[in-house]
Amino acid sequence: MAGRKSSVLRLTKGTFAVALCLGLQAPAQAFDQLYVFGDSLSDTGNIGRWTFDSSSHQLYDEILAGNIGTTLTPSSKGGLNYAEGGGVAVPGLDSDYTTQAQVQAYLASTGGKADPNGLYIHWIGGNDLAAAALSLNPITAVEIATNSATQAASQVNDLLKAGAGTVVVPTVPNIGLTPVLMEGVIQVGLLPVQQQALEAAYQYLNAQNTPDADARTEAIHNALAAAATEGSNIPLIQETLAKGLAAAYDALKGVAGGLTDTYNTTEDIALARTGGNIARVDINGLFNEVVADPALYGFANTAGIACPVGTSASECTSDLPGFDASKAFLFSDHFHPTPQAHALIAQYMQSVLDGPLEVSALSQGSLALARNTQGLLDSRYQQLRTQDNDAGTFGMFGGYAGQSSDSKFNPSLGLGDGDLTSNSLNIGMDYQFADRWMMGLMLSGSDDKDDPSDHYSYRTRGKMATVFTGIKIAENGWINGDMHYGSLNYDDIKRSITLGPATRTERGETDGKQMGWRVTAGWDFPVLPVLKTGPVAQYSWDYSSVEAYSEKGNNSTSMRFGDQTSHSQIGALGWRLNAELGIVNPYAQVTYDRQFGDKTYSTTGAIKSTRTRFSRTTGEQDDDWVDMTAGLNVQITHSISAFAAISQTTGLDSGEQTSYNAGLSARF
Repeated sequence: MAGRKSSVLRLTKGTFAVALCLGLQAPAQAFDQLYVFGDSLSDTGNIGRWTFDSSSHQLYDEILAGNIGTTLTPSSKGGLNYAEGGGVAVPGLDSDYTTQAQVQAYLASTGGKADPNGLYIHWIGGNDLAAAALSLNPITAVEIATNSATQAASQVNDLLKAGAGTVVVPTVPNIGLTPVLMEGVIQVGLLPVQQQALEAAYQYLNAQNTPDADARTEAIHNALAAAATEGSNIPLIQETLAKGLAAAYDALKGVAGGLTDTYNTTEDIALARTGGNIARVDINGLFNEVVADPALYGFANTAGIACPVGTSASECTSDLPGFDASKAFLFSDHFHPTPQAHALIAQYMQSVLDGPLEVSALSQGSLALARNTQGLLDSRYQQLRTQDNDAGTFGMFGGYAGQSSDSKFNPSLGLGDGDLTSNSLNIGMDYQFADRWMMGLMLSGSDDKDDPSDHYSYRTRGKMATVFTGIKIAENGWINGDMHYGSLNYDDIKRSITLGPATRTERGETDGKQMGWRVTAGWDFPVLPVLKTGPVAQYSWDYSSVEAYSEKGNNSTSMRFGDQTSHSQIGALGWRLNAELGIVNPYAQVTYDRQFGDKTYSTTGAIKSTRTRFSRTTGEQDDDWVDMTAGLNVQITHSISAFAAISQTTGLDSGEQTSYNAGLSARF
């Protein structure tokens, strides 16, 4: 920023659902490299490294590079970080260091093609705004800000047209919040004694805590008053100078804030017009939040500087005489953040990039209900196959079904393992229309709390209706078929963001739908009077959707997310063993399952304050696995029976799952 000059479960328990939801828990498609264009906020060594103790602290972009498993090296050393301290957007402000030249140099090195799997950062504008503010001409200042913002957006468009995967474009922080503003007022208003005045101002300012924005402004006004004492020994003149300096500071702060808003708005409009996979992050908003409540984020002073007065952050170490280690500062020098602030920026950016991936877990809600519904229905199918019901028999059944798993949600991003548990209550009825044909209806409901990752949780309330039928073929064959439709309400959606010592929670709610059908067929060969065995096959098709929603907050971290859809087509082959012992009738089944539908799932997202959006895609799901089931039916009386079953998957890299159900039935 600163210038260089300061430089499934089992087949019969809804197999389709397991494959689909496991895909949503798979690692994200990883970015292979990080490419950076910008100024001293992002420069990791082309011109310098602008934060104190930079040899032992990472800048925000180096932290992000580590998050995706790579190392960020300056382009001057053959790396992919083209950012240069002192950089501006266009040559008209600085012909030596521009992001225009940086982007051109990168594309020239690749033959004009960008990396479709790469993560890009294009962050420029701080020095452009400084030049605009110092022009002292309101019309010229707005023209500079508008032109630089438009050209910056054009450079992002060049990257996208060349095939860049995802481009992160941060807003420019308000230069009116940087200490350089106070310095500029002192240097102009107290020119003959500016060095002594600056030292007096920072001596006062650094000693203060600034618990909020008002306290910060008051501290700066008092620091300007301390500087004024260097301009005269006469109290009346000192008071006049202090008032003049404070008025000049307030006026310049207003101008700087207006220019910052002009730049950020102009760039955002131009980026939206361009389209493409743009991840806008609001660093300006984040800094405003830190200034409003610094202690929440681990800072004590947002107005002063840690480095000695006049020492650039690129040359500043904590062992220099005059370095202030008494408290946590937001700024290293008059224009550059501290290492602590860089870490905060990286946490924030990563949370925005991860948002769509975390939200992709919402499809789990509808899938879990369908899985539980089908699990209990399969137990009912098993009962009906072993009962010799006459035409006209009416049946009622109901029970509990659930499933649990320890999911590995996006481990490549460090989001942590999740714990998914779902529960449903089901009630149904069926009617034997003929000796070999029955039909029925089942209604199901759920109320679940899921935590697919350390940072994301939600509650799902669902209702589902299922119609089903069964046909017996000859003496030993059978075919079952069912169709379901469900509606879901997701509420109490919580997405937690770590920002320094603080944890912020964004909340939302939305709705979803799930529909599908399946056909299952089998043949039971008698091997003993009480034992049958044979093959089983199934094909299922399912579609689920989650409506777009916006989080309720209006913070820099608040996001909106697009519609989600997912399609599943699963085939399964296996073998069954079924015993009819009289009162207790156990059975077992093993199947091999294969997913032929969607292998990955994409979700769009954006911070609420932008017109742009970007998409993230999960990694490929497990496309085959083995499912094992054991169950039993118990004939309590001639008319009343009980059932129970449990299933376990194996061969799933993204976390094995267990499902279970139990219930009662009656026939009339």
